[in-house]
Amino acid sequence: IRWQFNVLREKGKIKFGKRNNVYSIVDGQVCADHDRSEGEGVGPQEYVLIKLKVLDPDHGQERHEKMKALLGKYGDKGIYFVPATLRPETMYGQTNCFVLPEGEYGAYYIDATDEVFIM
Repeated sequence: IRWQFNVLREKGKIKFGKRNNVYSIVDGQVCADHDRSEGEGVGPQEYVLIKLKVLDPDHGQERHEKMKALLGKYGDKGIYFVPATLRPETMYGQTNCFVLPEGEYGAYYIDATDEVFIM
């Protein structure tokens, strides 16, 4: 098999690069379309993330206490709500972000940009 791959690489038939794959959380590895018990024919979906900067709330409503605590802990870093969309062309001029009060959100520190994303 190694010989065959080496020959194909020399002929330019094999190229190295990245491509989107479907990842199985259950198996802990990439899975092919026919390996799935359900969802066959479904490929990876590409979303666009929009960064919306969180500003310090100044009206003192109780629902913002968690956000005040987060701003107090990471205030020197940028904190952003990061909604995902399939249609980024509809997001131009976005000035607000509504969140589900009962929803479960996570705050994730991003090393590469020194920011906190709330998703």
